[in-house]
Amino acid sequence: MSKTVLHADDSASVRRWVAEQLAELDVRVVSVSDGAAALEILRESDCDLLLTDLEMPNLDGLGLLAAVRELPAHRFLPVLVLSSRKPHEIDPQQRHGVTGWLVKPVEPESLRRWVKRALPS
Repeated sequence: MSKTVLHADDSASVRRWVAEQLAELDVRVVSVSDGAAALEILRESDCDLLLTDLEMPNLDGLGLLAAVRELPAHRFLPVLVLSSRKPHEIDPQQRHGVTGWLVKPVEPESLRRWVKRALPS
């Protein structure tokens, strides 16, 4: 049974690119355009990994991360950030609970390696 990656990014081209890159990993990618949509999905279903951008409308990536950690079923969900911002640009308290951080542009193999590493076995 394949794992599910929930991907939140307001850029349609980034969502498409990520889905293409992860296709060879035998994971199901559910793509949404903002953090509010991702949170709605997480309230109603399971996923194995959250991959999120930081800067999105409605609910940004840090707000999404904080909200996810409040959901008992997803308190320990692995979260990868895929952003043009570097980790040191973000307050350490706000990025607490992030499993990994990838800075755009990211190499396809690096993305796949991080996703494989972060997915629960």
